[in-house]
Amino acid sequence: MVVIFQAYFECPLSMNSDAIQQQPQYFPAFSFCNVGELRYDQFIDPFLNYTNANNVTSSNDTTTITRNQASYIPNFLLEQLNQNKSLEQYFFSLSPMLYQCSFDSKPCSAADFISFTEAGFGSCYTFNAQLKNTTAQTPRYAILGGTGLQLGLYVYSQQYVPYVSDGIGMISLLHNNTQPPFLDLTGMYLSPGRKYKISYTTTITNYLATPNSQCTDDVPQSMKGILSNYPSADYGYSQALCIENNVQIQTYQQCGCVSPYAWDKRAITLPGTSNIFIAPLCNITDTCYLQAVSAYLTAPISSNSNNFTCPKRCSNVNFPVEKSELSTPLEWQMSDIKSFVENSSVPLPANWSVMWRDYIRMNYLSINVVCETNVIDAKQQTLVYTTNTLISNIGAQAGLWLGLTVLVFAELIELLYHLLRFTCQKIRSKM
Repeated sequence: MVVIFQAYFECPLSMNSDAIQQQPQYFPAFSFCNVGELRYDQFIDPFLNYTNANNVTSSNDTTTITRNQASYIPNFLLEQLNQNKSLEQYFFSLSPMLYQCSFDSKPCSAADFISFTEAGFGSCYTFNAQLKNTTAQTPRYAILGGTGLQLGLYVYSQQYVPYVSDGIGMISLLHNNTQPPFLDLTGMYLSPGRKYKISYTTTITNYLATPNSQCTDDVPQSMKGILSNYPSADYGYSQALCIENNVQIQTYQQCGCVSPYAWDKRAITLPGTSNIFIAPLCNITDTCYLQAVSAYLTAPISSNSNNFTCPKRCSNVNFPVEKSELSTPLEWQMSDIKSFVENSSVPLPANWSVMWRDYIRMNYLSINVVCETNVIDAKQQTLVYTTNTLISNIGAQAGLWLGLTVLVFAELIELLYHLLRFTCQKIRSKM
């Protein structure tokens, strides 16, 4: 009996799995960024003005950039941000990159995407996020057997700033419509010259809320600032975003500034307040922010106050993917892509007229995102011992012991009866 009560109060948990057919399903959000980050023709003049003003260079040559000059790019961006200047004009905008877009065979355009900034990638774009203040049907539904999301993208690698990126292409991520994307952590690189088929399945995992397990779906007040980086999206709680937010807040409290390498997450809300403010960025050579980040990430969870804990999310939707690819584009596609590039706002390479086919192969890629199955892998955390289980087990144990007690008592009566009968027979035989 003691063991039963002990098991009940320890609250053991189990994870039950089930396969559920669901049609239709929500189509996931799809986010991507150009890994080039900075667009050379938009960036070079302001950058040279900065390096000349700071006596780093005395050159007006906008056709090239040296390794020494490139080492000052982080400082240039830092100065721009600390002066509350936007960096958006230096990044790759969507319209010149979006050659083709359709969803389930219906055309879409740049207007069907929302933008956000990601440190290290610049401007990024999301299709089918949960939106704020809209009458449009979002998110969209997936149709099993449908054509899904089809994109044709052109990356303009001739406009990549030297020494900033060591690759050419896009980084992408399939994610929950109500969750912010973390491309630097879980993004998938896509190279030009390839047509990618990304087929996905859906996995839903639900954890029990407090006090049975440590999880939450509620957005704390302190995360309002960091979520403002996604002004158009109606995103909810995310454990990864919570950790980034806490790192920035603790860095600000210790150093009076936040990490210069997480400049996209510098809008913060201090605990106990409701105001969102833009924190200054620390100097790159300042070691204070490095020490603050290390102190938070290496501290035992038990040492963090309630304001700085980041439990897992109670309701989780994930999209495992399978990726396959083909070579693209084919010759019959070339002339249309050529016309698109020539009509864009991005300057053409000097030798475009003779090398345009090579440039297209170096810069064009195609993506097709499709639903693989209407079966959802659903996992639900449950209590092993509920109150009903406890009562049932107590009843079973009590019934067992009661049954044994009655049986022993009956055996004892029978034994006494036979003993008394045997004694009486002995007495009669002697008489």
